[in-house]
Amino acid sequence: MAEIERELRKMKLLVVEDDEDALALVSRKFEFEGFTRVEGVASGEAALKALGDARTAGAPFSMVLLDLMLPGASGEEVLHRIKKNYHIPVIVVTARSERESQLRLLEEGADDYIVKPFDGDILFLKVEKILSRYYLEEQLRRMERRNTRLFLNVLQVMAKVLEAKDPYTKFHSENVAKFARKIAKAMGYSPQEVEMIQTAGILHDFGKIGVKEGVLNKVGHLTDKEFDAVKRHPVIAATILEPIEDLSSVIADIRHHHEYYNGHGYPSGLKGEEIPLGARILQVADAYDAMTSQRSYHDPMDKGEAIRELRRCAGSQFDPRIVEVFVKILESEAASASEGARPVEPRWPT
Repeated sequence: MAEIERELRKMKLLVVEDDEDALALVSRKFEFEGFTRVEGVASGEAALKALGDARTAGAPFSMVLLDLMLPGASGEEVLHRIKKNYHIPVIVVTARSERESQLRLLEEGADDYIVKPFDGDILFLKVEKILSRYYLEEQLRRMERRNTRLFLNVLQVMAKVLEAKDPYTKFHSENVAKFARKIAKAMGYSPQEVEMIQTAGILHDFGKIGVKEGVLNKVGHLTDKEFDAVKRHPVIAATILEPIEDLSSVIADIRHHHEYYNGHGYPSGLKGEEIPLGARILQVADAYDAMTSQRSYHDPMDKGEAIRELRRCAGSQFDPRIVEVFVKILESEAASASEGARPVEPRWPT
C-alpha cells in the first residue's frame, strides 16, 4: 500500500480554476501532501491544450480538478471533451447545491464532485481514492494473466486498498471473508473450500470499482437509476474475475451474493436452492457486517439487534439454515468471550 501511495504522488494533476487564490490554496494543499507535479490553468481551452501537449510530450496528466465556472468554454463542455478523448478521472468543483444538478454531473462523466466552499482534506481524500482506483485498474490491465496466483493476490490487495480509502467500508471485505470462513467451516467445508469462500468474501464487492463514488457514498435514498447502477456490481465483478482459473469455483458465488432466498434479489432473481450455497453464505455474512458497521446511510446496530434482523429475514432474504449456523457461531463466541474461553464453532445442522 505504501508503494501505491508513492506512485500516486508521482502523478501529474491539472487544476482548472480561474480564481488565483483558490488555485493557490489547492496547489499548496497537494504539494503539502506530497504531490509535486501540480499545474494550474485558468480556462477550459487552456486545460484542453495542456492535456494535449502533455500527452504529446509523453508525460500525461493523471487527473483533472475542474471548476465549472470558467471563462470561455463551459465546464460541462470541457468535461465532455476530456472524457471523450482521455482515460483520466475528473473531479468537478461546483457551487451548485441542488442534488439534481450534482447527479447530472456524474451522469455526464464526472468521477466525483465537491461543492464550494470545500474542506481541503475532503478534496484530498476524494482525489487519493479515485487515483488509487485508476492506478490499480491500469495495473490490472497490464498484468500478465499467466501468473494466476500473483494476479489473484493483486486483486485481493486492490479490493482492500479501494475499501481503505472509504471510512464507511474499511475492513468490510475482510469482515465478510472472516464470517463466511466461519460459516463454511461449521458447515463441514474442506480446508480448500474454506479458503476459497474466504477469497470470495474478499472479492465479493470488487465490482463496485465500476460504480461512481457519488452513488456509492450517497446519503439518503438512491434513485431508481442509481440503484440500477449499484445492482450491476456483482455482474461486473464476475465478468472481471471469470478469466482467472483459480476462482472458477466461486465466480457464481460472487455473481449471486445479492440473490434473495424468496427470489426477489438480483441480478438473476434466483430462488432457494437455485442460489449457489456459497452465495447464500456470502449474503448472510455481508448483511451482518453491513448492519453492524457505520455507513453513510445508517448508524450501526448492536449485535443483538442484528441477530434479530437476520432471524426476521430468514426464509425471505436469507437461507434460514445458514442464519441458524451463523447465529449459533455468534452466540457461542459471545458466551465464550464472557467466560474467557475459546469459542467452539457449531456444526452444520442435520
